[in-house]
This record gives sequence, structure tokens and C-alpha cells, in this order.
Amino acid sequence: MSHAMTDDRCAFAAAWPLPVLLCLLSLCLTALLPPEAAARPRSLEELAAISGKLVDTGTEYGSIPSLYRPRYDRIQDANLSSSDDDIMFVVIFPDGPRIYPQRIMVWHQVVNEVIDDVAYTVTYCPISGTLMAYNAYLDGLNLIFDIEGRLYDGNSVLMDRNSGSLWLQETGMAFEGPLLGRGLPLLPVFWTTWGSAKRVYPDAPVLARPAGNRPYGRDPYGSYHHSNSYYTNDRLIYPVQRVDRRFPRKTPMLCLEYEGYLLGIDVAYVKKRGAVNFFAGPHALLAAHDPKLDVIRVFNRRVWTEPFLFIPSYGKLMDLATRSIWDPGTGIALEGNMKGASMPQYYGGYSMWFSWYSINPETLVVPGEGDVPENLLSPAPPGQSAPQEAPDATR
Repeated sequence: MSHAMTDDRCAFAAAWPLPVLLCLLSLCLTALLPPEAAARPRSLEELAAISGKLVDTGTEYGSIPSLYRPRYDRIQDANLSSSDDDIMFVVIFPDGPRIYPQRIMVWHQVVNEVIDDVAYTVTYCPISGTLMAYNAYLDGLNLIFDIEGRLYDGNSVLMDRNSGSLWLQETGMAFEGPLLGRGLPLLPVFWTTWGSAKRVYPDAPVLARPAGNRPYGRDPYGSYHHSNSYYTNDRLIYPVQRVDRRFPRKTPMLCLEYEGYLLGIDVAYVKKRGAVNFFAGPHALLAAHDPKLDVIRVFNRRVWTEPFLFIPSYGKLMDLATRSIWDPGTGIALEGNMKGASMPQYYGGYSMWFSWYSINPETLVVPGEGDVPENLLSPAPPGQSAPQEAPDATR
């Protein structure tokens, strides 16, 4: 650490009055409290009890055909049949990103991949808006998944062809069958648009339209872009065990688990704010809008030993300790005393609030009590007015 950096940090700490520092300390202590409710299964018995709570949808096993090692198009070819605002799912595999159009995924819901002899599965549940991808290699088996047909709290039930075990799509955990209690590692996924995906990943393969006569240009549930479709109204088709009214039921949430804490982050809220500093237990985290891919990313904002505070700055991030500029897509400092430093990034999946909460009522939320208050995030020292930032079209 350079002397200049140390001086900047000391000057920043000394600038804040005692009440502000006490407020920050209070936030930390409040966030240390563990989550209260606990509905996610904590034992094999609780996990197996899910079988008795499944909801029959009338959908038979096999009627929603999963895809296995499908065909892909180049970006240039996919662009001929895609609009910039079309919803796309990006999955980061060990060999690089692949792009999955939502208009195809809604008709198949599961894509089984094999890369370098290792199986992966990409899953999308339109009922709950849940997007998850998993490493499906387990105990020497390359698991192949299908939609089983029933739901749990609005979330799809999967069945693997290898053992016939049943899995919950949202958690990647088997709750019935020979693989009861086994879980699958997550892959990074991003919910974005065609315009953003093709710009950030110009060489990524794009899931091609499968053979057959399904109307891939029509979504049986409506549209994410239109009001009063299933995706945007407040009506539920199937019952859930718990309802929480802090957010509209179908609010799109970025959902993840961090050090034993379950997190639900309101995607639209963070996009509007640009950056939200918050705590999960003792952990100082940052949810930031990455304008290039138009997604929310989550970082541990403890840089070396200190929890930094960040504000948006012309499509990037600025920390208030050193005024360094950071890339919201990578968590790497681009300019200033911190240049070259980085924040670890953490990944999860996506779900509508009603389904994620019903399965995980112990979830900590953003916005919520762990958020650092706005009045502590002024880029100007106390007693001075912050300069007005010019509008940024990229945010």
C-alpha cells in the first residue's frame, strides 16, 4: 500500500463526524443478527417432505421436451431473427459464454449440455421466472434433466433420467429418489437483452431454433414487455405456502446465497440507483448496475481490510475513500490510487419474488434494513455540496 493511499484513507475517515461513524457501526451490528425464519430444508427428512407438497399442473412428464446438446447459431445469423429488446439468458461455461433466447427456453425450459465430457443443465421456469444453470456431473454420472410436470411454490420440479430422482429447479437439490440430498454447483447466469448480449459477447454461440413446429415467436404466458400479461400482473396461477408484501409478487429478483445468508435483490431498484451498498450479516457487499450487459452484479466491497462505499459515476463506480474509478462489470479499479485492485464477484440466479420468498422466507432483501443510508454516500465532505453529475445515457 502506498503512503498516498494511506493518507487518503486516513483523511476520509477523519472527515466524517462521530454520529455518522456511529450510524455505520449500528448498521454493522444490526446486520450481524442472523435471519429469523428458516424454511429451506435443514435435514433429509425436511427435504423429503417436499414430495407431499407438490402441486399438480396437469402437465405430464415428457410433454415439455428438454433439449440435449442442441444446435447453435453465430451472432450474425441470430441477429436476423432477433430484436435488441428480446430477452436473452447468458450462461458462463468453462469454455466461455453461450446465449439462450427466452422465446425458445419458454417452450423447452431445460437445455442439457456436455462440454469436455462434463454435463451442464440450463433451466428456466416461466411460472416463477426462475433462471438457474448447474454443473450436472455427479459421482461419475452426467445427469440429464427433464421437466417432471409438478410445481413446488410455483417452481419447476426436475427429474434426472439417470436415477429418476426429483430435483427443485430453484435450489438444484434432489428431494426424492436415490440422489436425495445431493446438490449441484451453480454456474454464472445473466438475464439481459439481445442488444446487450451481442455487444458484450460478439463471439458467443446462440441457441438455434430447434426443429419442429412450435410457435417460438409466441410466448404462451404473455410478454415481459407488456403490462397485464402473466409476467407483469399480480395474479398467481398456482398456490404457494407463504406470501410477502414487501415487493409486488412478480418483482424480478437477483437471488443468491452468500456465506450462509440468502439474498434477494430487486433488479429494477439497483438499476435505478446505479449502486447499493449493503450488509449481509457482518459482510459488506455491493450491488451495482453493469450498464454494458445491463445486469446487476454483486461484489464484496471489503477492499483489503476496509469496507469501501461506492457511488455510480458516469457509467462506472467511484469509491468514496480514495475517489478511484472502478469497472462495475468486473469489480476492478481502473483509475486512481486503487488502480489494479479488485473486488470478488458473486453469482446467483433469478426468480420472481413470490416463489423465492415462499421457499426462502429467511431471505435478506435489497432494498432493506441492511442498506447503507443515502445520506452517508455524498461524494463531497460533510458540510459541502456535492457537484451535480451530468446525465449518463448508459445507465
